[in-house]
Amino acid sequence: MQQPQSQPDYGQPPTGFLNTPNYILEEDIKNIVGQIDPKHILDNLNHALNGEYYNKEGSCWEKVGDELVNDACRGWIITVFSTILNNASTMGIISEQQFSGLMDGTINLVTKEFRCNLEKFGFVEAGPGYDEGRYENKGTPDTSRMSTVSEMIFSKTFLVYSRSVQGSENKRIFKSLTFSDTGGYSNTYEKQEKGKSWIGRVLGR
Repeated sequence: MQQPQSQPDYGQPPTGFLNTPNYILEEDIKNIVGQIDPKHILDNLNHALNGEYYNKEGSCWEKVGDELVNDACRGWIITVFSTILNNASTMGIISEQQFSGLMDGTINLVTKEFRCNLEKFGFVEAGPGYDEGRYENKGTPDTSRMSTVSEMIFSKTFLVYSRSVQGSENKRIFKSLTFSDTGGYSNTYEKQEKGKSWIGRVLGR
């Protein structure tokens, strides 16, 4: 009786492909891009705003103090800056003038948002009507805490944008890749991506 033959798994690279230079190098680049991903910066900022720090010995986040901002403010910060603190920003190519403009825009954005939402973000004590969704913004703002949180945001944003000035991060990665795409393998995906190097495919370029 003839034994049934197993069907090839087209979802996996062919035997021996995992050991080809191009595949190994492509995985190395994915690891590099993952390590410099600013999402880690955003995640650390989120925990810091929540009064937490990372315990390396316990491999966990621990509460060490009060929250620097309330949930409404922290939610706004994470939502807005998730569009900035990502690889698209670090791998971009901008001039020093554009960098200055982006930082000015960030400072104006945060300053105005904080000033217009003093009560909602907890920088002043909640007044009458707060439970009904009315914000009166009365009282003396906690300007010290506003400055602390603002500086935390500005410093993280500065670190991300500065890496794209003159394409410094972009060039640093590509400079370390002194090789070309010479795999010579052929499949449907490669045909669809014809004209792109594997480096470009990894970085979405």
